Amino acid sequence: MNIAIVGFGKMGKVVYEKSIADGHTVTAVIDPHDNSPLVSAKECSLESLKGSDVVIEFSTPEAVLERLSLYSRAKVPAVVATTGWYANLDAGRKVVEEGGGSIIWSGNFAIGVHLFFMVSRYCAKLVNQVGLYDPVVQELFHSAKGDSPSGTSEMLGKILLEELDGKKRTESGRLDRPRGGDEIHLSSARGGFHPGTHSLIFDSPADSLEITHRSRSREGYATGALKAAEWIVEQPAGLYSIDNMLSQMLA
Repeated sequence: MNIAIVGFGKMGKVVYEKSIADGHTVTAVIDPHDNSPLVSAKECSLESLKGSDVVIEFSTPEAVLERLSLYSRAKVPAVVATTGWYANLDAGRKVVEEGGGSIIWSGNFAIGVHLFFMVSRYCAKLVNQVGLYDPVVQELFHSAKGDSPSGTSEMLGKILLEELDGKKRTESGRLDRPRGGDEIHLSSARGGFHPGTHSLIFDSPADSLEITHRSRSREGYATGALKAAEWIVEQPAGLYSIDNMLSQMLA
């Protein structure tokens, strides 16, 4: 595939290296801030995307709707791994549908994370039937990560709200009060160089259940993003989540 990489931070660089190693061609590297000689353009445009079969984006949430519109108008399928824009997901869907684009999005493209989600959902269903257990989500990331909580924790929180009766909302800020009985706390820590650990804990007075996904490197995110790129170029127009891809793969 001919790949355009939008965002050349830590993940963009890993995607670049993995793309080359897997035999793909990187036709563009687009980043307004990075001064690497590999950067071919500072801004996304029809011109900078020319010759690309697919976009892989690990960028910032500012102007994400404008980029979705651009990819759609350019008829270049895109993998959007940018986090922090999910409050605008409905608006993004409208933009993609109006432009006739093919976009797949996720807060985390590591395949193992989505197996973690599946196991967590199943466990939450069981806990909901049994009662007794109270959930908490914990995460640890390197000090340079730009959002808190991560998109992965937000997605896990959404799963728990769907499966647990009596839980109505998530709370990710500092708690200077007792946590409400209808809340799920998404706890975040930032420090060092860790690529990412997420834990779901179901705690009772008698015991605890813990499910953990621990990343060893950023390569897992890049591998999943490239799998998503191979998948999205074969799909008709629409806004897809990684769940759509995995449902097809695991059917």
